[in-house]
Amino acid sequence: MKKYFKYVLTVAISIFFISCYEVNEEIEIKADGSGTYVTKMDMGQLIEMMQTFAGEEELKKDGLDRVLDTTILFRSLLDSAKDVTAEQKALLKDAKMKMQMNIKEKIFKMDMNFPYKDLNSLQQLMAGKGGSGAGMSNALKNMFGKKDGEEDQGAPKSPDMSDIASIYDVTIKNGFIEKKVNAEKFKAFKERPEMAQLKQVTSSGMEILYTTTIKLPRAAKKTDNPIIKLSDDKKTVTMKYNLLELLETPEKFAYTIQY
Repeated sequence: MKKYFKYVLTVAISIFFISCYEVNEEIEIKADGSGTYVTKMDMGQLIEMMQTFAGEEELKKDGLDRVLDTTILFRSLLDSAKDVTAEQKALLKDAKMKMQMNIKEKIFKMDMNFPYKDLNSLQQLMAGKGGSGAGMSNALKNMFGKKDGEEDQGAPKSPDMSDIASIYDVTIKNGFIEKKVNAEKFKAFKERPEMAQLKQVTSSGMEILYTTTIKLPRAAKKTDNPIIKLSDDKKTVTMKYNLLELLETPEKFAYTIQY
């Protein structure tokens, strides 16, 4: 049970690991090409899992019994972050994360907010090129008394959300958004050793609800995916799906939007 708990703990403090149970991706595009890219993750069900497999003492040892309600500015973490390029620092310098965790109330939420200055920056964020997953995971480990880069021995690693985003080629121009599967990248992703663990999760019937909402500066003219829903004024695009399906049929969630 101890090894299992270490695995659960590793997942719990890694903000982009796919053990999130509900993710809301909210994108706002302004007329000048700037805007905000926001991801909101609700991992309340993970709290229930941790309580099931670990006693109060284990939770206290790892600092998970504390109540957290804090906002972290990415700017304060970038100088010490490893393997972060100058381009990535430019993308993340104005980003922030709000984290709420309360074991007793079964609350575990993380909201990430990335302001961007132009459509090229949004394209990089949507393609997972912000590279914030590992750096932010280490930041959270520090919050729970772990040193940067310290890992639980024997705990399996999970791909993060930027890994999943990277299987798509993203193109964004004025009036045009496209996400299409990169077959070579998807093949390499599927061949990763930890994908066997994800297949077990998929076969268990678990769902990771993922909602994408895009607020356009003007009405959409054309979309090509039946899961896309448009608001009455056609300025808001919404897609809802189970993220785990994407790991098997990513083409099902590719799309083109013209506006």
